[in-house]
Amino acid sequence: MKLIHTLIALVATAPLLSAQYVVTDPVSDVLAEEMHLEDIAKWVQSLENQVQQINTLTQQLQQVQAYVKAFGDPEKLLSIVGADQLISSLQQSGVGQTIGEIQKVANGVQALSYNAQGLYQSLGSTFQTPTGAQVPRAEELYRKFGAIQQGSQNFQSVTDDVHTRRESLRQNIATTTQQLQSATTDAETQKLTGVLVGQSAELAAVDREIDQAAAQVATQDIENRADRERQEQGRREERQAQMEEGFRRYSETFQIDASAPAVPARR
Repeated sequence: MKLIHTLIALVATAPLLSAQYVVTDPVSDVLAEEMHLEDIAKWVQSLENQVQQINTLTQQLQQVQAYVKAFGDPEKLLSIVGADQLISSLQQSGVGQTIGEIQKVANGVQALSYNAQGLYQSLGSTFQTPTGAQVPRAEELYRKFGAIQQGSQNFQSVTDDVHTRRESLRQNIATTTQQLQSATTDAETQKLTGVLVGQSAELAAVDREIDQAAAQVATQDIENRADRERQEQGRREERQAQMEEGFRRYSETFQIDASAPAVPARR
């Protein structure tokens, strides 16, 4: 009986004993410690990787900053010397007239009074016949000469305009060249080079406006010469027809008697 009571007492007090004393497992403690060390090692390795990535990104950022410093940022170069003036010049159409416009406004009355600032003598709108009568000149016959004179005036206007625009472009080219010499970045150099090429092309185009105006005068003169030959050909044709018609009428009016002449008989 004492043995049974003793066992019962032990069983009853067992929970209390387990609550008062900690039971340890050396193997589990060692495994847990090793796993903790592995976690620390992984964390250290991850931290080293992050540090390397940060160093790499820092180097890349420094390279980008060095590139931007050397080549410049094109987006920040919004105001380039000479660009606005070039755009304004390209938008100008010049003062020259086309040959069709010159022919349309050609005026015979002005052609008669034209003297080229005293270089020529004007004809006047009338002329006097030997009997003293004043006859008005046919204005339409002088319009072709007015076209030549209008073309000459157009050439002078174009020349004056081109000289003004050409001088402005030359000054802009000089300014752009100076700015190009002091450019500090590749982006600025490229943009200034583009402006300089555009200015040079515009200068050549402006110079060709003079050639075009001169060609219009020459073309009108050729047309006038051709018209003079055409009119002369027309007059020759008319004279030929008049002569043929005159001969025909003469032959019809004065017919030759082909019969033998009658000889009077002797008495």
